[in-house]
Amino acid sequence: MSGPEGGSTVHGGRGIVTRMDPLNVRRGFTIPADLLSTAYTRALAPDEDAAEAARKTPSVVELRCEVRRAHGLTPEELERIVSYRPLRADSRGTVRVSCGDFASRVKNLAGARELLRRLLLEALEPPPADDGEPEAPRPKRGPGLRKRS
Repeated sequence: MSGPEGGSTVHGGRGIVTRMDPLNVRRGFTIPADLLSTAYTRALAPDEDAAEAARKTPSVVELRCEVRRAHGLTPEELERIVSYRPLRADSRGTVRVSCGDFASRVKNLAGARELLRRLLLEALEPPPADDGEPEAPRPKRGPGLRKRS
């Protein structure tokens, strides 16, 4: 049975196991399924106690990607990804995103996959080109400039 989250779902004796599909980020850069992993947690609503939350099915998804093991990146691109703060990279180069917008694990996994893809594309954007001209200094308040009221 194929799920909309980019994987197939198998119903087994111990619950639901999700087999992840590769994540196509851009042409020439696809993250293999074995570099993606998930963890599920429970979201605690502001008006509920811990006992109520414990009875809920964990649905918040944390999607992790071992980006240092991925192929198709230059060293500069890899460094941009690992240093991109929204991806929350750890010391081993594993980046992570979370999605808990929906009550469904399937929808949250699909949302986390799309968020990871979008953030990776943002991180891969080349830095702005330096045109060689220094920025003009901002004028300081002086005799010809007045303080706004």
